[in-house]
Amino acid sequence: MALYRGIAVGLLGTTAVTSFPKEWTSLAKAKIPGTPIPMVMILFVVLLVAFALMLHFSRFGRGIYAIGLSKDAATFYGVDVARTRLILFILSGLVAALGGIYYTLRYGSARGDNATGLELQVIAAVVLGGVSVFGGRGALHGVIAGVLLIGSLSSALRLANVTADVINIITGVLLVVSVVASSVIDWVQRRRTQVANRKQQTTHPTPVG
Repeated sequence: MALYRGIAVGLLGTTAVTSFPKEWTSLAKAKIPGTPIPMVMILFVVLLVAFALMLHFSRFGRGIYAIGLSKDAATFYGVDVARTRLILFILSGLVAALGGIYYTLRYGSARGDNATGLELQVIAAVVLGGVSVFGGRGALHGVIAGVLLIGSLSSALRLANVTADVINIITGVLLVVSVVASSVIDWVQRRRTQVANRKQQTTHPTPVG
């Protein structure tokens, strides 16, 4: 990210490119006729359905979760780890490109430092949505809920005239708390499982011989 942002700043400098076709910038701001819903939500819903089906209802999606839990176990399961990772990087780059195009057309300006700081909000939304930073756990509907939470919180704080630095601090605190809470919950669940197994072994000892 730093490499490509540096290249963009090197090419554009501090100059903003604003000469975009009017029909494209208007389309980025357009709403579905008769509704206050932005037109871009159609693309969002299409991508949401496509990725939900891929992640939760396909062998490829199960392979992704398996890689997150254990790369070696996924290999023994029959998952082509290198190929799966390559596809994920390509899909991630494609969606990021679509987001970058929309962002540029929506605000009608292309700068090398566009969207600086948004990566923190993206990570916080994903983690708050239940995705484990250690891999192997998470659901797309949880991520959507995390995005709505972070977006609503940021909008409310801006309306309350809270500065961007304070918003970033609050977002960072939420990110740290969510990661720590997830780790603590996993530890408690493992301890409960261990205690339950010990009780079962004590109550029903394994016969010797």
